[in-house]
Amino acid sequence: MTLSATEVIGHIAAPLTGLPACIAGSTVAAEVYDLPLSENSDVDVFCYSEQALIAAVQRLLSAGFPLNPRHERVWERWLQYGLRSWHTNSIKLVDEFSGTEINLVHKLMGGHPTSSLPQVLESFDFGLLAVGYDLRESHRQDLRSFLFPKHPLDGPLPLMPNKRTAWRSGFISQYNGLREVGRYAKYVTYGHDLSLVKDDLIEGYMSAALYMSQRDDPLKIQLGLIYDTIARKIEMDDIPDLMEAGEQILTLDSLDLIMEALE
Repeated sequence: MTLSATEVIGHIAAPLTGLPACIAGSTVAAEVYDLPLSENSDVDVFCYSEQALIAAVQRLLSAGFPLNPRHERVWERWLQYGLRSWHTNSIKLVDEFSGTEINLVHKLMGGHPTSSLPQVLESFDFGLLAVGYDLRESHRQDLRSFLFPKHPLDGPLPLMPNKRTAWRSGFISQYNGLREVGRYAKYVTYGHDLSLVKDDLIEGYMSAALYMSQRDDPLKIQLGLIYDTIARKIEMDDIPDLMEAGEQILTLDSLDLIMEALE
């Protein structure tokens, strides 16, 4: 059965209505931009507190949504010991009706919980993601016109304003810099127009690469070479290679291996 993004969101939102949480991310973007869901689509539910996260899991379990088998032990540990004070705590369930994975998240930004839909949306990277469903109020919020007053909403959007300033100046953490390439390639394959994001990323990677090349640390120099290679592949629209590299980067912990994945 092939369901639309609207149908999938509605089915998952029903048991969660009233909770201090929201639905945002790629599935909402697919609905807004009238794109089909990809085979590996998931629905991201962001909970504003640890208590809301636990309540959301239990509501979904009671409504017949099973845990992803790999996350059953995560649930057991949460109930036994509580959550850890990590940047992100997440757990996955399955919507067997639509075949969609549900990703429940409690997220910290600057050490503080994201406690509203606008805060969650502004924590994302791409401007096209500035739309979501507030489950507590049961309505959709669209921040695109507020965040991008100079951009027509029927055209491409750049990175989120706070992200864009940092990226174009080359202020990129190693964690984010290595993983952004996979996120970018993924959203391009979904069918989104990321032409303005493309410009932001190229500028950022090249700025960071130049800075890294002037360091004395061999690891920093290697990271600069990786950023330079990523920038050139983005410029050439080498999406298949970027997709493959992005998937491999998630499992690699050596800069040499990451460089090999991009060659």
